Amino acid sequence: MRISIIPFFLLICTGLQGQQSRTHATNNNAWLMYFGNHKTSDHFGVHAEVQWRRHDFLTNDQQLLLRMGLDYYLTDNSRFTVGYAFVETYPYGDFAVAKAFPEHRIWQQFTTSQQLGKIKLAHRYRLEQRMIGNATTGQFNNGRYENRFRYMAKATIPLNPTSKHPLFLAMYDEVFVNWGKDVAYNIFDQNRLYGALGITLSPKTKIEVGFLFQLIQLRSLANSTISPQNRIEDNYTFQLGAFQNLDFRKKEK
Repeated sequence: MRISIIPFFLLICTGLQGQQSRTHATNNNAWLMYFGNHKTSDHFGVHAEVQWRRHDFLTNDQQLLLRMGLDYYLTDNSRFTVGYAFVETYPYGDFAVAKAFPEHRIWQQFTTSQQLGKIKLAHRYRLEQRMIGNATTGQFNNGRYENRFRYMAKATIPLNPTSKHPLFLAMYDEVFVNWGKDVAYNIFDQNRLYGALGITLSPKTKIEVGFLFQLIQLRSLANSTISPQNRIEDNYTFQLGAFQNLDFRKKEK
């Protein structure tokens, strides 16, 4: 399947927004992550995901994300997924919220991949319906509702494919865009730029160790003299991710 690479250029253009008169806060974080897509039949499977996100490398809580979904495989290289995610965000950094608050998400996505020579190129298109708790009280009530669109393009480059445990390079860029009446400011939400070294432990299990630069345009903050359009968070993040694709289909006797 041939997919246009034009979205790569759209990501770059989105990230090149004007930086004048913006106040930046810098954080150093670490994310420990597990991603699983496990087939239960030829067309269906289960998505399971856990992300433990820490601030000041591993010192303090930043965010906990639990995501699950139902996969429908159109082909071996493309699938639709619908699911639910729970997120707990904690106070961290210079632009910290008042209290930790919960978020509930419903999400839908389409993922597809293609081979360009030795490079595997993957695209992910995700919609999220976000029910966000109140960061002032820490409660779910009196929060807000937002929609968000995400597009990610990821390239995987093999280094020694004939090895028993092949190494590879992985790179991606992902852009986030908000919309809805509760957004008010900051239609552009964030951009993530990532690079990693990976190892294939088995045909079904891979590990990636990498670095993420995350640029977030934050919302208004109580008692702040900085406008919501001008508060930028630069997050430099170490990532350790495990990826599994298990097969639970019944084997024919």
